[in-house]
Amino acid sequence: MAKFLENLGRNGLGIFSYFGSLGLLSFRTVGSFFNSRFRGREILRQMDEFGINSFPMVAVISVFLGMILAMQSADALRRVGAQAYVGSLVSLSAVRELSPIFVALIIASRVGAAISAEIGTMQVTEQIDALRSLAVSPVSYLVKPRLIAAIIMVPVLTLMAIFLSIFGGWFIAVYGMRINSTMYLYQSFKFLVFKDILIGLLKAFVFGLIIVIAASRQGFETSGGAEGVGKATTLSVAFSFLLVIVADLIINALFYFL
Repeated sequence: MAKFLENLGRNGLGIFSYFGSLGLLSFRTVGSFFNSRFRGREILRQMDEFGINSFPMVAVISVFLGMILAMQSADALRRVGAQAYVGSLVSLSAVRELSPIFVALIIASRVGAAISAEIGTMQVTEQIDALRSLAVSPVSYLVKPRLIAAIIMVPVLTLMAIFLSIFGGWFIAVYGMRINSTMYLYQSFKFLVFKDILIGLLKAFVFGLIIVIAASRQGFETSGGAEGVGKATTLSVAFSFLLVIVADLIINALFYFL
């Protein structure tokens, strides 16, 4: 019993320590917006990495996601004679939930892992210490450009993913289920309201911030050479997935109860 309580306490302290380090890194990053210059060229490079280089994977997955949603929803709606509402279900699911989540998971596994690997490599090779010795803030130099790029490009990618999901659903509905194209498009946008779009974009903004902070934190905590870099990269993706899902739950709860 004593061993169980000891492990429980140790794990609890570890969780508090982890979230504390995330909060501290977040405050330092936001603070760097006011006390250091913006590196425009680096921000554009990171926007290219977050946005343009990630778009092909986001596009393919979004189209397939829309197709899957249309097929699954049509089967259920057909039983109650409401097959014409396939477009509504696809659009609402994509806008409020699935597109922000899938874009975040793609970014976390593709860009977040790269951030952890890059910063982790710099940490174990003492390049981070070299930056400090030159009076350069590692947070401002490494994290700030990535954070700016993420909070701009993740919502943009999410918007693109929403329209591509609706297109994927349209393709299946029109050519697979013989639903009238005009009817599908009308139903897709009939029940969408500003709140739905706001929720989707807010989630994308928050998810982008979480991914960069979680990945950067894991990179700064790297130790143990190449093996440590690999472990940091793996943990970065795992923790990012977990934090994104938790944040999604919190945002849904806030809008549900308010």
